[in-house]
Amino acid sequence: MKLLSRHPKLIVALASIVTVLGLAGLIASPAMAATTAVVTVSGVPAYIAITISPTTYTMNSDTGNSAMAISTTYYTNPTGDTTPPSATVTTGQCSFTITNTSSIATDLTGNMSDGSGGSNPMTNSNSGTAGASSYGAYAYYSGETFSGAVVLKSSGSTLKNFSPTGGLAATTNESVGFELATQTGAWTGGTGSTYTLTITATAH
Repeated sequence: MKLLSRHPKLIVALASIVTVLGLAGLIASPAMAATTAVVTVSGVPAYIAITISPTTYTMNSDTGNSAMAISTTYYTNPTGDTTPPSATVTTGQCSFTITNTSSIATDLTGNMSDGSGGSNPMTNSNSGTAGASSYGAYAYYSGETFSGAVVLKSSGSTLKNFSPTGGLAATTNESVGFELATQTGAWTGGTGSTYTLTITATAH
């Protein structure tokens, strides 16, 4: 201590050395910092699929005799084959359930074919109104006004566009019924014909 007190310049030099060494230690030992960043990315396929139940149906079979008369409008209505649904359609007035098993919301289109086979295969008038040898058809939905039923054409018909509600949500279903007005001309035989309704789902 006496030596240091006699040499103040030596004290200053030692202090400088200590300071430099301290700074060197800080520089040599920086705080640990991440040199990489990780992001986990996931993706869900836009999978589209629908089902309908039942897949077969005979007009005038809920409460009728399964035979159709001319110039008559039939409904797939469990409460009455020739009974139109109420002003606001109920689930109990719809014989079919469409289920959207997709992973996304969808819109639906539907096309109903001309008749095939039998003695009186009617053609689709594409107007909803029956003619001499043609039928008219509509689709209606639970919870909607019956007056808003959609014409079922043989091609290019929008069965239902769910735009106001954001599409038919994934894994949900819709109760639906159909209306068919038979031809006005007389039948020429009693053998039945078949008609195919094809429903297609597209991304909303």
